[in-house]
Amino acid sequence: MQEDINRFGFGFMRLPLKNYEIDIKKTNEMVDEFISHGGKLFDTAFQYHNEKSEDAIKKCVVERYPRDRFLIADKMPIYTMKPTEDPYEIFETQLERCGVSYFDYYLAHDPEDRYYEGLCKDLKIFDALNQFKKEGRIKRLGLSLHDTPEVLEKILTEHPEIEFVLLQINYKDWNSSHVKSKECYEVCMKYNKPVWVMGAIKGGQLAKVNKKIDKLFKKHGDMSPAHWAFSFVFNLDNIEMVLSGMSTLEEVRQNMEFIKNFEKSSHDLKVLNKARDLLSNSREIACTTCDYCKNHCPMDIPISKYFDLYNLNIKSVDLDCFSQYEKLSEDFAKASECIDCGDCEETCPQHLKISKELKKVVEVLELI
Repeated sequence: MQEDINRFGFGFMRLPLKNYEIDIKKTNEMVDEFISHGGKLFDTAFQYHNEKSEDAIKKCVVERYPRDRFLIADKMPIYTMKPTEDPYEIFETQLERCGVSYFDYYLAHDPEDRYYEGLCKDLKIFDALNQFKKEGRIKRLGLSLHDTPEVLEKILTEHPEIEFVLLQINYKDWNSSHVKSKECYEVCMKYNKPVWVMGAIKGGQLAKVNKKIDKLFKKHGDMSPAHWAFSFVFNLDNIEMVLSGMSTLEEVRQNMEFIKNFEKSSHDLKVLNKARDLLSNSREIACTTCDYCKNHCPMDIPISKYFDLYNLNIKSVDLDCFSQYEKLSEDFAKASECIDCGDCEETCPQHLKISKELKKVVEVLELI
């Protein structure tokens, strides 16, 4: 349905790579496919793809389509900023990188409580964001958050100007005591704030399910595991936008086709509730492969890639995770080379104890 196409955004955070750089040709093809199906929103952020995502938006979208054919969402990188940085300078840099004079949507990026009560207030970031909106350089102001419902409620109480909230929501995290997706969602409902969704497939984790869940899904339809995950968030009320960080042309095609044919179904939710029960004893590492930690490892350990292989191995997916680990470790440091510095953990939106989790990778995937 066109209504649902309008609720689906293309996240520029997991783009195809060529020699470790964004593959512009393949990204152009994905953008063209997305727009040809009626898609409009492209989501980026200051730090995505080693600060190259915004440049890719300019090359692949802004320079190739008229301004009325697309919408752009960007974010103030609060959780990575230093006390000496200027939010006005960062905002100007983002406009220049994206090649636009205004953002359709702009979000305070993960001002979790320690940043909200500290750096955020010290730099008067919300004053800056409100000034940009007053000037017409932000059309709608939002908030992206990985924190507790109490922190979310505090921010929305103190900043009623926030017009929408981006949350991590998927069927696995819905009742999680750690992520608290449902409780945060309910805070948004209480304050009448439309919800945007990130992590609907949990960074690809829910696209590859174990045999029990795969059997359950096949019993109730022919949707892929990824589309079952999308079904969960599209079935919720008050969902204004669902973002997906797509990596291939085929993913774009399949997702747009699914959304075009999507219809709300209480039956789907019952199936997904059962799937959640089957995942309740999961021993997976809760990494969403966002790679926020990527540039914070002095040993150059490909943290998210190792975690992904570990999770695939647990799920008994028919892949040779051991040989893939060996191949990766030829170009990068092994998990066992972690020096427990903790730098990566400061930037992890999932608040993972990364050093501890890397020890699990060593135990399972390093062949001694």
